[in-house]
Amino acid sequence: MTQRRARSKEAIQQRYNDILIRTRKLFLKKDYSDITLASIAKDLNISRPSLYNYFTSKEELFLALLKQEYLICNKTLKKIFTGKLPTETFCQELIQVFYQQPLFIKLLSLHTIALEDKCGYDVMSQFKEDTLPFFKTQFHIIRQQFPEATEENCWIFLQRLTTLSQTFYQYANIPKDQIEIMAKLKTFGSAPLLSPEDYFARILVDFASHLE
Repeated sequence: MTQRRARSKEAIQQRYNDILIRTRKLFLKKDYSDITLASIAKDLNISRPSLYNYFTSKEELFLALLKQEYLICNKTLKKIFTGKLPTETFCQELIQVFYQQPLFIKLLSLHTIALEDKCGYDVMSQFKEDTLPFFKTQFHIIRQQFPEATEENCWIFLQRLTTLSQTFYQYANIPKDQIEIMAKLKTFGSAPLLSPEDYFARILVDFASHLE
């Protein structure tokens, strides 16, 4: 099959979107290490040099994908959190927002420092600027939920949530055989392994106790 080049602005934007869509589908099925720019180019029937016109590295491509997920989540947060809720409900719904985006939590599990090292300062700086609205929205809903809390403590809550979010994917994907072994050995006593949503919501409720 003959390889084709994108020429018009519309075609260039469509090619850009096609690359992200295909990478999205691949990452939901495969591990990060199993995906290469070469495999994506082959799947889209374009040359690797053509792909490099859009993304100079795999890390840059995944940052673009992560940026999309941040912005999608930002819209969801604005839609759901319009007023103060009972603390437990607030924490549960906040965790559920993340788990409604399986690609997002998988992307968040990637080692951020590794991406930064490969992409360089300018790319990472632009990425952080582009995703800043997501963090501002989170801070707004935290302040809305805990109006009596100090601004500093609200930022600390957000910092903890951000760190916690990097483990959402791993906890939700503990291999079944490992769960069975831990249950047999009673690694955590007789307590059952909580669902990811319940487990992290309880942690947030504990964090929130410092804000009320």
